[in-house]
Amino acid sequence: MKLKMTAAVIILTLGMAILVISSTEEDAHPHMKVSEFAALMPANPDQFKNKFMTLYGNVKEGSISKKGIQADFIVIDKKTEMKVFFTGKSLLPDTFKDGAQVSVDGIYNSDKNTFEAERVLAKCAS
Repeated sequence: MKLKMTAAVIILTLGMAILVISSTEEDAHPHMKVSEFAALMPANPDQFKNKFMTLYGNVKEGSISKKGIQADFIVIDKKTEMKVFFTGKSLLPDTFKDGAQVSVDGIYNSDKNTFEAERVLAKCAS
């Protein structure tokens, strides 16, 4: 009886540990402003190759070009700009417009010098 109970406790503990580790690895990705990314990129470009990250900035006025569910736009922070291609894997929020503060989740494509975003979050003006 004690052996069965010990085995059950060990299995439950291992299961919980696996859940905690896998969930923290998924959420542990870089978050930075576009200007910070641009400053770090030249020093070590391979650091960000095919790495999922979140970038922050504002949508540049007049830069939004929608193609069906996909969109191209520019995110600007201070004077640094990043071209963004939104894949359309999720919906653009209603608050997404020129000048809106946004966070984009995706991968930087160094070949095209474009950030390929899977998700866009836009802050409400109020």
